[in-house]
Amino acid sequence: MDRTGAFRSSSFRLFVAVLLIAGGSVAHGRDSRWHSAWTVSHGARQVPAGVTLSGSSFRMIVRPTISGEEIRVKLENTMGQTPVTFSAAYIGVLDSGAALVPRSNRQLFFAGSSSVTIAPGPGLTNGPDTGVYSDPVHFKVKAFQRLAVSLEVASASDVSAHALGLVTNYVATPGGHAASTSGDGFVAIPDNGGNFPFYWVASVDVEAPEATGTIVAFGDSITDGRCSTRDAAGVDHPDLYLRWVDVLAQRVAALPRNQVKSVVDEGIAGNRIRGGGSPAALDRLDRDVLGRAGISHVLFFEGTNDITGGALAAQVIADTKTIIDRVHAAGIPIFGVTIMARGRPAPLTGWTGSMESQRLQVNHWMHTPDANFDGLIEFGALTQGPIVVGSDGVPGESIWTAPGGTVPSLTDSWNCGDYTHPNTPGYNAMGNSIDLGFFHNPAAFREDDD
Repeated sequence: MDRTGAFRSSSFRLFVAVLLIAGGSVAHGRDSRWHSAWTVSHGARQVPAGVTLSGSSFRMIVRPTISGEEIRVKLENTMGQTPVTFSAAYIGVLDSGAALVPRSNRQLFFAGSSSVTIAPGPGLTNGPDTGVYSDPVHFKVKAFQRLAVSLEVASASDVSAHALGLVTNYVATPGGHAASTSGDGFVAIPDNGGNFPFYWVASVDVEAPEATGTIVAFGDSITDGRCSTRDAAGVDHPDLYLRWVDVLAQRVAALPRNQVKSVVDEGIAGNRIRGGGSPAALDRLDRDVLGRAGISHVLFFEGTNDITGGALAAQVIADTKTIIDRVHAAGIPIFGVTIMARGRPAPLTGWTGSMESQRLQVNHWMHTPDANFDGLIEFGALTQGPIVVGSDGVPGESIWTAPGGTVPSLTDSWNCGDYTHPNTPGYNAMGNSIDLGFFHNPAAFREDDD
């Protein structure tokens, strides 16, 4: 199989063989029965205007990507600067709006207690994870069925949040509504400029003995889905699940039963490998990726924000190599994703010809043995377009013409309008371009796949 977008099948077979000889498993995590079925990364501290935190009920809507018979929930205060106390927590099946299916709401406990206090987390540093898991509870989970995690907040002065949630979540003030399946009293939390954030909930893990792994997409706003639900009028709509990660999850779910894996999204808008305004990839790798239950594959898609922040290719490459080495040290394969162009026709600013040069250097390196990825996902090639003049007068490639097009435009391209993010068709093409052979289990490999 060609190296471009291809799987390093022989080296990966050797990797799998070593695991099997040692009596290991391709899936990793705290317990091979458990798989993270839905996740978000916490990257922002919020004090939402007009929302009363203490004494309110919150209802966060999650969507697991695999089925199972038991469930546990991880709550985090990663970005909070003060403790948060929950007096009760529940999980139920969403019906419509904030209402739940009658008799579906189950109470969650934390080390046997209905309440839990979570200390402030590490914020932008790589300090200890202060998050807590609920005790496992018997709960029948159906893949892609929406569930609601309902929280009674006894005390909080800020929120540890995932900013770009693209899901309608709810609050009821005064509280006392978490145990109820009724949607009465709940209103949508502020969408924060079309972002639709999540508060406190970080992971929903499912006990799924038949699942064979957890695929973790680790990236920035293009992984987080910026513009994935934006319409022609520039309005972002919630509850549509149109990220490239969502498309991939549906495809993986359709694989034969012995190949099904969960697919989770650990993207943070604006994220960088090093530095930046959210926990950097180097600092959050353990918490947001290696710590996810049942992890079997990592898809790494970062670097563009480092370049716009002034990083040179050499720094991006060195930091990416550190990520690769740490993931491999945990016995997990990691697949690189080539950086997409952000060429912006003059007079727009924000991406220059010199930045494009750094991108091309990084992408070239990703195709060399020195990169040591287990395979490549070619989003850079998929979205390549014509050469245009950058904002600094230097020619640079523009992503924003779909195959067959001639000029960047909103009508015939994959541009959502900001010359940085794809639109819905672009995300769909990305999710459908990924070779599912990357995720086969050992028994599925055949030499004639090469």
